[in-house]
Amino acid sequence: MLWLRATGSTLVSQFIDSLLYYTLRSSGYSRGSKFAIGITNYIYKFTVAILLTPLIYLGHYFIDRYLGKNMPKNF
Repeated sequence: MLWLRATGSTLVSQFIDSLLYYTLRSSGYSRGSKFAIGITNYIYKFTVAILLTPLIYLGHYFIDRYLGKNMPKNF
């Protein structure tokens, strides 16, 4: 369930970040434009998070290999 932790946290945090940032920060744009920019930014971040999931598993594999499989799961 490593993918769920990594991707799930990104989904929630980047949703808040994207919508709040572009809603509050972008001046000079209409409300619809701010929303469209925020959604586009969120979709981009979500896509990158999905594409990086194999790299997270690869890093996890190397860490397990380096530290050994006998490490506690909650470490």
